[in-house]
Amino acid sequence: MPREPQFNDVQIIHDSVKAIKGIPQAKIDFMVQKSGGPFSGTFRLSGPWGDYYYYIKVVAKLSPIVADLVIHQIRTSPAPQHARPLLMSHYISPKMAALLKQKEIEYADCAGNLFLNRLPLYVEIGGQKHAPKAPTADRLFRPAGLKLVYQLLRNSNAVNATYRTLADDSGIALGAIGNLFSELEKRGSLVSVPEGGRRLHAREELLQRWQLGYLETLRPKLFLQRCQLSPGQTVSDMAERLKQLQGGKQILVGGELGAALLTSGFRPNSAVLYLDPELQLKTLLQLHLTPDPEGQITLLQPFGRQCSWTGWQPEGLTLADPLLIFAELSGSATDAVAEKLYRQYLTPRCSE
Repeated sequence: MPREPQFNDVQIIHDSVKAIKGIPQAKIDFMVQKSGGPFSGTFRLSGPWGDYYYYIKVVAKLSPIVADLVIHQIRTSPAPQHARPLLMSHYISPKMAALLKQKEIEYADCAGNLFLNRLPLYVEIGGQKHAPKAPTADRLFRPAGLKLVYQLLRNSNAVNATYRTLADDSGIALGAIGNLFSELEKRGSLVSVPEGGRRLHAREELLQRWQLGYLETLRPKLFLQRCQLSPGQTVSDMAERLKQLQGGKQILVGGELGAALLTSGFRPNSAVLYLDPELQLKTLLQLHLTPDPEGQITLLQPFGRQCSWTGWQPEGLTLADPLLIFAELSGSATDAVAEKLYRQYLTPRCSE
């Protein structure tokens, strides 16, 4: 059976399609979803203009924080043949609508705002007021759920680990695991296999949803501080300075600096350091960092026990897992580097 959207996706699709149904002589036929694809369904829009095919990308809350990432995902995700993406969201503000139109991305929202650009069919409806009630995030995409999904995306064998191991590795309550697994099953993201055990299904879609949730929901919970380098220092110098620190290997290197250490030919302009809050002041002093909300260095606290990379490590340093490094890059000016990381480190995980 093809996976069908669950939870808030269903309501958003149902409400967003109302404006499309209001187009004179329009007829909508929902089609079978591409199994495992990073989208929530496909449909055919028929009328005097002919037949147009769309695949649906649902983003419950389209905010400036995730807008660039959403656009990047839409442009780079594999799509059904002869179909174009249609972004559906609870509400698309005028500012977001202008950005999407500039990027030539069609959209519909629950408030009735709509943009279709498939000549001779052109429909633009704007200025509709915010839909009255915003959907709450599904439990999977709240902090605890995002921590668990990270573990499952990071290690394909984790779906068959004990609940105790998953709770300890994720840094969440043991009692939450069962409910989160149930939601994964209802979404169609977790299935039983004939030989026994479980496996993740549609990992790419789950990865994209995790990315959005990480940036908007989980990362702010992990945030400690942003800092400025001392005069004359570059982000690239940070690696050597960390090697010289006593206990420097306890600090996980991520962001652009982490990507530069995993790839070649890339000069980082920023870095993310994951460290325990107890080390925050000591690290600021040792690295000569100055608190600055616009600084190049972001300090985050890790969660659980599996934020470090278990593969190759530069001598004297500890890299964050490529999944965390990738999430920090997505939607930035480092798209080419993010794509390289995705192909080299994450694609094998999604295809296991």
